Parts: sequence; structure tokens; C-alpha cells
Amino acid sequence: MAQTLSGDWRPASEAELVAAWLRQATRRGPWRDSAGRGVEVIYPGRWTGLPGPDLRDAVVSIDGGPARRLDLEVHLDAADWRRHGHHRDPAYAGVGLHLVWDVGARAPEAGPPQLALAPALAAAADPVAPDPLPDGHSLPCARPAPLDAKSRRVIVAAIEAQGRRRHAEQAAVMESQIAALGPDQALHQAILRALGYRPNAAAFEALGGCVTSALSEALASNGEVAGLGALEAVLMGAAGLLPMQRRGAPADGYARLLQRIWQSYGSLTCLRAADWTLQSVRPANRPTRRIAAAARLLSRAPDPGMTLVETVLAEVRRAADESDPRRLLARFQVAEAPDAYWARHFDFGRATRRPSPALVGAARAREILVNAVLPFAAAVGHGRGQSDLPRASAAVLAALPGGTWNQDSRYMTQTLGIERRGLGGAEAQQGLLRLHRRWCRDKRCAACPMARCVRSEGAVTATASDVAGSAAAGRAEIA
Repeated sequence: MAQTLSGDWRPASEAELVAAWLRQATRRGPWRDSAGRGVEVIYPGRWTGLPGPDLRDAVVSIDGGPARRLDLEVHLDAADWRRHGHHRDPAYAGVGLHLVWDVGARAPEAGPPQLALAPALAAAADPVAPDPLPDGHSLPCARPAPLDAKSRRVIVAAIEAQGRRRHAEQAAVMESQIAALGPDQALHQAILRALGYRPNAAAFEALGGCVTSALSEALASNGEVAGLGALEAVLMGAAGLLPMQRRGAPADGYARLLQRIWQSYGSLTCLRAADWTLQSVRPANRPTRRIAAAARLLSRAPDPGMTLVETVLAEVRRAADESDPRRLLARFQVAEAPDAYWARHFDFGRATRRPSPALVGAARAREILVNAVLPFAAAVGHGRGQSDLPRASAAVLAALPGGTWNQDSRYMTQTLGIERRGLGGAEAQQGLLRLHRRWCRDKRCAACPMARCVRSEGAVTATASDVAGSAAAGRAEIA
């Protein structure tokens, strides 16, 4: 704990400085950064405890300008920005302010503008004391007391309605993709994008635009084993991730085999290793392992006498009819034998300590359904006038279990003061994501439907009408 001597407070750790900022940022000011700009703090950000910037989604006004969202990094010593390598880590590209205890006498080093906290906090009696928040500081959706059963039902219904709206918006975006690319290629790229962990989603989509659905089908048609090898080799080479394309990457026998196959097909290259995010990505989510999973998914034969699109649409209809999405979910899971290469490697030449056979587990398969397959089915139904498909996709979404709770959905439950119990379905989790990304992340509280929801139970009607509105708004953005 920091010591206070005659009001001279000093943090004992970065964690304590973060706590002081969260408590005091909106109370004190005006702040001024090393660039001489006035900084008004509207929202101090949220600490995630994950790799990357210390505080995410802070909202500030610079020199009286419009509110803007940025990330914050916190250090006791300003030199730690470069000492910790943040200047060359893409995960810190969104940091707009570097919070430090004291800038010191020397000129600030290159990096984001620094904001010294000592001048405002050193004289405080106890900057991290858990005293009551001032009026107006709490978010309008926050509830000071536990929810009773009736209020909880109101809020859960409003959250699920937002999930249905997000699904409609995704389907509207998919309609435009189908119109531009055709259904086969649109589904192909959507599946690849959903396979990518968030930092690499755009790179996976670009890879799908290069190694097209037609090319993937042609490569996979060479037979079960040879087809998979050809597709994996071409995908890896097109991504720029074979060892011969990466300086210093180890090449074992399996990698050399894929390199020879890739070269025999013309050495197609669309991306470079630098286009992929590797830092701060869990080993199981590394692009090489995800591409291996993509090759196995795309090389699977559709049902006899049907295309992949026809097979997917039939499976969505079946899952809705049976009120059971498990078979559909299983179609997009990929598991290797325990002794297979990718069960024992996260990247070329780097073996795992123990087998990890699941290349696409249930959680990622759910992401593929929610973000690719179900919006695609609804979009095809709208385009062909087959109203059963949008109904089926919505029914599967409502029946689908939720995926892993991420930092955004956890943050929303904490902000709304609602337990996760009963919010574990995919529809509710999608609703939480829509609330966060459209309103809460930028603290657009006046427009957020949840602010209305906690003020009045009648807000459920307003939220329902919001959902019933045209999904055309979703065409302008990929939620």
C-alpha cells in the first residue's frame, strides 16, 4: 500500500496508480498532457487484466473537441514505454495517452503523449479510498441494488432483443456480400473470417478472397489425403506463413513437404508474415494452426449430390426443426488424432508439451455459426424469398449455447449489475456485444436502450420496436 506522509501520496505499484486513476480521473482536472493539450476525462477506461494496454475504451475530450475513444497505458516510469517494447508491439497501436506518475525533467520519448498524474494526486489524502462516487458519475444503466425477479426478466428480454437485432444486421451485411461475390464465395470468406481470432479476422478474410471457394474445391478434389495436403499447402503459402517465407522460422519435415507442394502449384502468395498478428495471441489461436483447421473444414465433402451451400442450408433447417443445434455445431468442429502434426504443434517446428487435438473446439464452432453460417442462411432466405430460412436461423441462434465469456460481455454484465446466470445463450451474448459496441464503448449513454430500460419497465416495448425496425441500418456496418 502506498504511504501518505503529510498529504504526500505516492503509489507503491502500477496497479495502485491504475486504481487511483479510475477513482480520480473524472474528479480532477483539467488535465494537461505533454503535448500541451487540455484533456477532459469523460470515462477513465476499464482495466481488463489481459495482455495489451492497461485500460481500454477510455473516453476523453481533447482541447474541448468531440468525445473520442482511446486506450491508455500506465507506468510509474515514463521510460517503461520503450523498455517494455510497447513502441514495436501492434497491440499498443490504439494507445492515445501514456499515463505516468511523473514525466521528469527530460523531454518525453517518442510514443503517445504523456499525462503526468503526480501533480494532481500527490496532494490527495488517499486517492484510492472507496468513498462514494459523486452525483452524475455512475452510468445511467447501473443499478445500485440487486435486481428483483421482475426487473431481471425485463433486462434479460431487452438484452436478447439486442441479440436478435445484431443477427438481423449481420444478415443484411451478408446479403450485400452475396450480391457482390455469389453465395459460395460469400460463405467461404465468412467462414474464414470467423476462424480468425479477432486480431487476424481481416487477414483471414483476405486469404479467403485469394484462395477462393472454387480453388479450394478444386484442390480438395484430389482425394482425401492429397486434397487436404494440397489445400493446406496453398493456404499456408498464400498466407506467407511457410517457414521459407519467414526469416528464422524453423522448418521440419512436415513444413518442407508443404513447401514442395505449394511450389508445385505455382507458389501463390497473397499476404506476408507481417500482415498477421502473432504477439499477444494464445498459441492455440496462432494463424498457422487456424489455417490448418481451415484446410480441414474446407476439404470436407458436402452431403452427396449437394454443394457446400446447399448442405449448410439443409443443416440449419434441420437444427431448427429438431430444436437441437448439436449436429450443426459438430459439422464445424475439427479434431486431429493425438499423434497428428497439428495436435502436437502450434506452429512449424515448435512442438507442444502435450497433445492438443482440438483445432476448432465447440467455442470457436459457435463463433462460426453465429457470425457466418446463421447470418448467411438468413441472407439467402431474404434473397430467394424463402422465409423459412430467416426463421430457422433465428431459432437456431435462440437455441444455441453461448460461447466463452469475453472481456466485453463480462464488462456489460458488471456494468448492468446482472448475474451471468440465465445469460449463457448465444442470443443474449450477442445482445451484450451489440450494446457494448454500439453504445457503451463510446459511452453514448443518452442513446443506449439499457439506460431507458432501468428507468422504466416500459423500455422493453421500446427495445422490441427497435428490433422490429428495418435491418437496413446493418448494411452500412459489419457489427
